Amino acid sequence: MKSLKELNIWELHKVMQRAKELRDQGISYSQIASIIGEEFNVKVSRPTIMRWCKGLHNPFNKIKEISLEPSPSLAYVIGVFLGDGSTTKLKNGRYIIKLKAIDREFVERFKNALECLDIKTTFGLEHDSTRVDRWYAEGSNKMLFQFLKGPRDQLFNVAWEYPREFLQGLFDSEGFPVISAKNHFRVQVALANSDLELLNFTERVLLEKFGISTRLVQTHKKGSPIVIRGMEYKYNVDMYVLWIYRLSHVRKFAEEIGFTSRRKQEKLEDALHLSEIPVAEALKLWHQKYVNGPRGYIKRAPKQP
Repeated sequence: MKSLKELNIWELHKVMQRAKELRDQGISYSQIASIIGEEFNVKVSRPTIMRWCKGLHNPFNKIKEISLEPSPSLAYVIGVFLGDGSTTKLKNGRYIIKLKAIDREFVERFKNALECLDIKTTFGLEHDSTRVDRWYAEGSNKMLFQFLKGPRDQLFNVAWEYPREFLQGLFDSEGFPVISAKNHFRVQVALANSDLELLNFTERVLLEKFGISTRLVQTHKKGSPIVIRGMEYKYNVDMYVLWIYRLSHVRKFAEEIGFTSRRKQEKLEDALHLSEIPVAEALKLWHQKYVNGPRGYIKRAPKQP
């Protein structure tokens, strides 16, 4: 039998409402505790039932209630949570929702989305000698925390109502433009993730909501090696990439969804512009502006006067 601490907010609310309904029927506190145990498989003491029914104690007084009705901001937060976002329950009772990323615009948008949900946030730049500096934004709210950690269907329902914002949150996290510029010039958009359920849902959203077709490819098997900052590790999951590969669909993605990150969006728009001209000229102009690095093409630094 579960304890009250193991219930999420919605489960606790149902238990409290049921206890009050039974009390209104004239049932004793001891009997109510027994009935609650049978119906919800949760242990509640007689004194707790009594305090609830008499209005002497309400656990929700300590919880800041926010609206979790489908909205653009909630859909964006869900997309980020399913991508680069993280959740942590601290010992001091705080329920943290957090994002760290190198692109300030991305993190600021996540911060603004949390604030639209009436969640106070902190925002700043984290310095780390072992890696590139990253921006961060975080907020604390038990309702949102438990919602994000709850059934996947409730997240997908919000995403389906606000597909653009959901996809923006997800692609801002784990999506990127891929440019091939050696013997030919090709522009694609990719999304890397290990969650097949999420990727299959994303495929469906892109196709049914935007008419964008994709191809899902497994890139790494669990246990295969990977080198990160000079250290070799092994994948602990299978990895996949969802490709938007048709040029017209890549253009539709850029126009109707796009990236919040200026770095990613400008790269995608530059490549799409060059895709309209002859290949030889496109290659020349691309390499004048971009240089190939370990993680793809990056914009060349401006020449000093």
